Amino acid sequence: MSAKSSSASLLTSPESENRPDEAEVVRRILRALAGLEFGSVEIVVQNSKVVQIERTQRSRFAQPLEIPRT
Repeated sequence: MSAKSSSASLLTSPESENRPDEAEVVRRILRALAGLEFGSVEIVVQNSKVVQIERTQRSRFAQPLEIPRT
C-alpha cells in the first residue's frame, strides 16, 4: 500500500524573482526526508535549478490487512 504526497513546487515560474536560496532548498529536502521510513524523495532540476521536490511514502505491513466488507 502506498500514498503519494503532492509535489511542492519551489518556483512559481522560471522568471520568478523570489527564488529560494540554497539553504532553503536544503531545508526543504531535509523536511521531505524527515520521518520517511519507506519511500523516496525526487528532486526535479531544470536549468541547473531545483524546481520541484516530490515525496512518496510507502506503508508496509507485517501481516496483510483485511478489507472490511460492507
